[in-house]
Amino acid sequence: MSLLVKLKKYENHTKSSYGKWYTDTVYMGEIHTTEIAEIISKNTTFRPGEVKGLIDELVSEMKNQLQNSKVVVLDGFGRFRLVVESEGVAEKEDFNLKHHLKRIVCKFLPAGTHDAGNNGNKKNGPIKRNFADGAKVEWWVGE
Repeated sequence: MSLLVKLKKYENHTKSSYGKWYTDTVYMGEIHTTEIAEIISKNTTFRPGEVKGLIDELVSEMKNQLQNSKVVVLDGFGRFRLVVESEGVAEKEDFNLKHHLKRIVCKFLPAGTHDAGNNGNKKNGPIKRNFADGAKVEWWVGE
């Protein structure tokens, strides 16, 4: 299986990219927890309901830990953290948490490893993301 792409012309005339062609990823639907649980159960000794129950419990506990100001790291998967966004104020004393808080968002950083690349230095090399490593790309044959 491969990622499917098509070409799309950038139409925002206010950007320097205007008129240029770029790849646009084509998604072939969604898959939800229940379906993933069924697939996992076929490769393990766990029943689909047990797998779904574990995933549901993981989501619940992640929410609990995130809301207790923890960064949740799922090894080989990635890091999750909540970020509070607010409006700025000129003076520190003028800041009111209830008034200036805009929203709370969850940020995700996929797991990855540094690649030595051309310079042979793993510390400064590009990061290869686990989910993208080994992915193949093909042209979408469609509309």
